[in-house]
Amino acid sequence: CDPVGSNRLERPTIMASVATQSTALVQQRVAAKKVTRSARAVAPVRAAASNDAGSTRRQAVLSSIAAAGAALAPAGPALALSGFSVVKDTRKGFQFYYPVGWQEISVDGQDAVYKDVIEPLESAALNIYPTTRESLTEIGNPDEVAKTLVAKALATPNSQAKVLKTAQRKDKEGHLYYAFEYVTKTNSYERHALTIVTITQGQFYTLTAGSSERRWEKMGKRLQTVIDSFNVYY
Repeated sequence: CDPVGSNRLERPTIMASVATQSTALVQQRVAAKKVTRSARAVAPVRAAASNDAGSTRRQAVLSSIAAAGAALAPAGPALALSGFSVVKDTRKGFQFYYPVGWQEISVDGQDAVYKDVIEPLESAALNIYPTTRESLTEIGNPDEVAKTLVAKALATPNSQAKVLKTAQRKDKEGHLYYAFEYVTKTNSYERHALTIVTITQGQFYTLTAGSSERRWEKMGKRLQTVIDSFNVYY
């Protein structure tokens, strides 16, 4: 199974909003992404020190969370790291690292997806949704955001999910990011993942990187680098 293409957060109010979210906006965004995906301002480039380098339910939940939930200023470019490539999109205003050897794939409704060609559960996926909120603090604290996203959007249907820990950080300009670690388990696989979210300029960004539980000991630190490297520009 491959979870890449699968599927406040204001307390009780947002739950009603999530439950009644129309899929019209999601369908429009998916259609728009099909048109604009090829227009990425800056194609993925390799870091200087590199060796070489879906469901509608999920989209509706994340769109609803962002709509219920952009005032981050530009972040400086990250330093190059050996063993990683970097994708930098100046039009959409984001940057993050991914392990050398991963390939970009196209997934309808997602803004950027990179994954290992052999291990199907090893991937990094970025989604961007419109929001009227100006700060993550308006949505909730890291624990609240993590629990809601994992339960309602990031875990696949009928899976067991558990948040292991949460954190927050600010970049040198003082912009806020929430990050959390969690596991999901189904009859077919068990996945260990990290997610980071932020809000800027009317956009809710969510980047998730993960692997199978079996490979977590080997991949955990590398996936943490992916999450730690994520920055927005606007």
